[in-house]
Amino acid sequence: MRRSFILLGAILLIQLLAVAGLAQQDRLQGRWEGTAKSPQGERPATVIFKRDSDAAYTGTITGLQGPITFKEIKVDGDQVIANAEVDSPQAGRLVVNYKFVLQGEALKGEGAVEVGGQTYSFTYDLKRVSAATTTQEQRTSSRPVVPQPQQKQSLDYFVGQWTFKWVGRESALGAGGRREGMTTFKLAPGGKTLESHTDGKSEEGSYQESALIGFDEATKMLSFSERLRNLQITSKGDWTSPISIRFSIDPIKVRKQTLQLKRTIAIISAYSFTVTEELSEDGGPFVRLGQAIFSKAESRRQ
Repeated sequence: MRRSFILLGAILLIQLLAVAGLAQQDRLQGRWEGTAKSPQGERPATVIFKRDSDAAYTGTITGLQGPITFKEIKVDGDQVIANAEVDSPQAGRLVVNYKFVLQGEALKGEGAVEVGGQTYSFTYDLKRVSAATTTQEQRTSSRPVVPQPQQKQSLDYFVGQWTFKWVGRESALGAGGRREGMTTFKLAPGGKTLESHTDGKSEEGSYQESALIGFDEATKMLSFSERLRNLQITSKGDWTSPISIRFSIDPIKVRKQTLQLKRTIAIISAYSFTVTEELSEDGGPFVRLGQAIFSKAESRRQ
């Protein structure tokens, strides 16, 4: 009888060691630390993977966004595919897609997110620092918030050349469809105002636009005087928030119509901003007119 108990104990011990060995052999589970790189620079990053009892993985990631929780994780050999959702005040809910490759104790990969029709990519270079995970490390908010860029409110932000792509609908302000081109901003003599010139192409052909922009450093208010085709538009932009500029625009008279335009510039990064416009016709409800994304083509001061 005693031998039976000893034998049974030995079998149980072997089984426990085997289970522990399998847990230790999990190549993905644990904490990984390193860097995340994007055109805006390099930041520390941490990824945590945890394997559940049903062999599915959960985890979190920090770096350019986060901390955020992975929505789905798939593992195929050395390949790890994951995605997550983040909330952006300007663009709404965004999906971030990740692709990693396991290389021993290293985890390398990239992430990508689409904003306003343009894809932004960044890379991860991580090394395992611990095979264990804790409840505290896994605890995250159910609605993560993307850290917003903090660009200094200054006319210098715009100085340079920016390529743009605009997509919108037809209105009394012009044709719909797609437009693209180049806008050049340069400081006027004295450095107190900014001059802009746009060379664009639409489905109707080439066009040009211009504007004179002023900025009050104390109140963080912009003043715009724009020449759009045959229209003169004046507006003021509230730039008290570093992540967006909200404009109040004087009513526009086109033939017998009175148009009211809403415009918001969202500062995505030092190299990108979006412009979203809504239009009300003759006192009607505001509807989306169009959206443009601007990307820095030349950063040098002109």
